[in-house]
Amino acid sequence: MPKNNLDSTNDNQSFIDLHLHTTASDGTFSPNQVVKIALELKLKAIAITDHDTVGGIKEALEVAENEPIEVIPGIEFSTEINSVSIHIVGLFVDYHNKELLKLTHEIQNAREIRAKKIIEKINSLDIGPKIDFNDVKNIASGFIGRPHIAEVMIAKGIILTIDEAFEKYLNRGKPAYIPRYKLTPIEAVSFLNNIGAIPILAHPCHISEKIELERLIQELKEAGLVGLEIYYPAHSHEDIDKLQALAKKYDLLESGGSDCHGEINNGTMIGCVAIPYSVLTNIKKRLKQK
Repeated sequence: MPKNNLDSTNDNQSFIDLHLHTTASDGTFSPNQVVKIALELKLKAIAITDHDTVGGIKEALEVAENEPIEVIPGIEFSTEINSVSIHIVGLFVDYHNKELLKLTHEIQNAREIRAKKIIEKINSLDIGPKIDFNDVKNIASGFIGRPHIAEVMIAKGIILTIDEAFEKYLNRGKPAYIPRYKLTPIEAVSFLNNIGAIPILAHPCHISEKIELERLIQELKEAGLVGLEIYYPAHSHEDIDKLQALAKKYDLLESGGSDCHGEINNGTMIGCVAIPYSVLTNIKKRLKQK
């Protein structure tokens, strides 16, 4: 997995990370911790893009107040088409928007139903002490995700790590996996456009392994897609060249981020990809045109 060390780059250049998760969704770092780590790394801007919720934005903005860092309100919608998971990042969302809050509330309700079904499956496997939904709800910050179930499994001695929980039980195709309600990518892109945000197709090369990427980009561009997440830890130099060519062909902006979830996802960390501030400058220019 290619990573860029910020310490080895030009000290006169400012860097950003436009794809970060917190404990408001399925990250292990609180919004406070995310901002503090970004400050230690001397990042100039970060985006809080929790899955299907804006619950971590207010805290991050408060922590960053009077600090030399920009916090961009964002979200990452987990969408699906033909059983393929496609994530759409929204940047510069109005996290007070009533339609957005209504939608995230609906998704949250669906997540709770899913969590209960996953817990039922785990308990039916007879692999250790029974899990109670309230145990999971008590450690979640409004958003209930599979990592919270994994934490309870660790606490009860069923497994040792979060990664083990996913690899053995919680990933697609594993015995406790339950699919959940998801928007389509076109619905997510259209919604973000309608509330004045910037829709970005996240980690496109993950998608290209399963469906024809350029065709998807064409369809999402028609729906209002604004950018591609080009700079990403798992993207090779060849991937970046390919995505930059597609961005140019379809007049899409470049974006990027670490997709840091804290102490999961093999430890992919904040700021592990050196993304220049000029990427954000171009996004801001497009935002003014909306």
